[in-house]
Amino acid sequence: MLKIFIFVTITFTVCFLLLNLIKTKKKHESLKYLVPISLTLIIFGIIFIVLPRFGINPFNLIQTLISKIIPFFTMLRGITIN
Repeated sequence: MLKIFIFVTITFTVCFLLLNLIKTKKKHESLKYLVPISLTLIIFGIIFIVLPRFGINPFNLIQTLISKIIPFFTMLRGITIN
């Protein structure tokens, strides 16, 4: 639990610092980007921390999901919006 708390804290801190360096406007608009980016990083971090403990390789899982999603894109190729 302590590792996850440290990971979450570091993720929020890095995102906040990067957004403040990138943004030229020093308003609080950068905070609206902080939460989605941090949540995405936290989800990916937890995936790569928790899943291997259950014996699931996250890389194989992602490759399997992508290989099942790609055929749907070929079906969408024929659909056009008039």
